[in-house]
Amino acid sequence: MRIRSERTLVAPVLVTLALAVFGCGHAEEQPANTPGSPAAESERDEVTRAAPAPEARTDDEQAFLDELNQIGLPTGMSADTTVEVGIGICQNIDDGVDTDTILDHIRPLTSAIATRSADQDTDRVGRAIVEASRANLCD
Repeated sequence: MRIRSERTLVAPVLVTLALAVFGCGHAEEQPANTPGSPAAESERDEVTRAAPAPEARTDDEQAFLDELNQIGLPTGMSADTTVEVGIGICQNIDDGVDTDTILDHIRPLTSAIATRSADQDTDRVGRAIVEASRANLCD
């Protein structure tokens, strides 16, 4: 089975993920610590220890990302988020959710990806992710 049943596509989670992945913060929100200061080093150590080890991708997940890369969608920095969205898309398809509703749910991510690629628009990115999900991640 290719779909992980405990995951669902939820718009607020996607917005949070998209903002986190694509760094929509402001410059004034940067920490006051300088890179070499002891406080900055201890914070960096805490982040390193707290970060979970990345999961290995399945062949289906890698094929999904490869398909998106072949059509020119940048997924490097957002690969894990994009895979999770693809899995959520499959669950929504299984639940009978129509494509337009799915596209609305993933719009924060597709907009962010589209802004990173000059020749892509949000709708094309969304449809590419839905089709790549169907082809590679859905049963």
